[in-house]
Amino acid sequence: MDNDTPPPFAELKAGVTVSDISEAISKSGYPFQAVVAEALRNSDLRNSGRLEIQEEWAYIDRESGQARSVDILANVAFKDDEGAHRINAGLSLIIECKKSDLPYVFFLRPNPPADTNGFPEIHGLTSSDIRLVSNEAEEEGKKAFSAWMRITDALYLHELPFFDAPAPYAISLTKAMRRGPRLELTGEEAYRSLTLPLLKAADHLHALSAPRKERRSRHPTLVVNLAVIKAPMVGTFLHAGEQELISLPWVRVSYLEPKLPAAEDGGKPGLQGNVHYFDVVHDSFLPRYLEVLARDARKAAERLHEHSVEIAAGVGYSDFSEGHRHLRPLEDDHSYDLTEPCTIHIDRMSNSLAISVDRSKGEISSALLPSVVGWIDGYPWLDESPAESE
Repeated sequence: MDNDTPPPFAELKAGVTVSDISEAISKSGYPFQAVVAEALRNSDLRNSGRLEIQEEWAYIDRESGQARSVDILANVAFKDDEGAHRINAGLSLIIECKKSDLPYVFFLRPNPPADTNGFPEIHGLTSSDIRLVSNEAEEEGKKAFSAWMRITDALYLHELPFFDAPAPYAISLTKAMRRGPRLELTGEEAYRSLTLPLLKAADHLHALSAPRKERRSRHPTLVVNLAVIKAPMVGTFLHAGEQELISLPWVRVSYLEPKLPAAEDGGKPGLQGNVHYFDVVHDSFLPRYLEVLARDARKAAERLHEHSVEIAAGVGYSDFSEGHRHLRPLEDDHSYDLTEPCTIHIDRMSNSLAISVDRSKGEISSALLPSVVGWIDGYPWLDESPAESE
């Protein structure tokens, strides 16, 4: 400053002080959003490929048609060392950031909400399934067996901890609110501020990622919805017939999309709608979360690139054995009739993650410490990701 006289744009009026503005900024959540964005820039994601971060990413609400925004969209275009593949794999992180003095409460379950694992969603392809043709198609005079399978299952992404069952499942997320002297839980607040924006932004991203016929290359993108919160995280679950509390830094929350009438969803059988997932992570655990995500997303991208021909074609040979290397491209001169209808779909069953707790070790809350919730602060199973040479 050249002199001691403040310019007009620096003068505060109406009784507003610098302290007032600082407090309003702190409560707004924008500084916390900046902290999360910086954590992304400093994470292992930047070493995985080209990292792009867009704050206040705008999307169109599919119901209202209005433009809205999520706090952060982070995209990673993974490195392809060989550069000769027909696809370019990527990762998209859709992020909402929230801070509160009052806790978020998760209703935990020992089993996933669906029998089959629909995580992660992959955008940028014409279908999330691939048609697998048995190797018998190569032998003359034999009718080959074929079946549909999720691409994520065909690539055995469940071998990678992040894409299997890395954290406890929650079927519902609520927010604690003050109602006079009492504390009450509301699902509406968490739904409006976290669940709805994340899923609607993912819908918009899915539409933007639709493959174009004029382009030969494909860009399959692993999509992860994430809420980063700076607030107490409390899970509740049944233990020995009693409702217990436990605090934990990462929960995978499910949202069941309503089942539409057959005429509106293509006549798919069953009563259960699609299950979508988003992760809720405490900001103190975010570096570890991003470390595991970067490691396993890189390995998933390697598998997508390795099987780029099959993924791009939507079909491949398989002997239906264990591991992703059972999958290989159809030969150009194959004799299998791909116009023949295939109605079989093979699904891999979901794994579950149960929490075993012991009162003697302080993991379950105690009335002797009324302001501290018993906690789990480490997830050692996250280190069990296999090497790609295996």
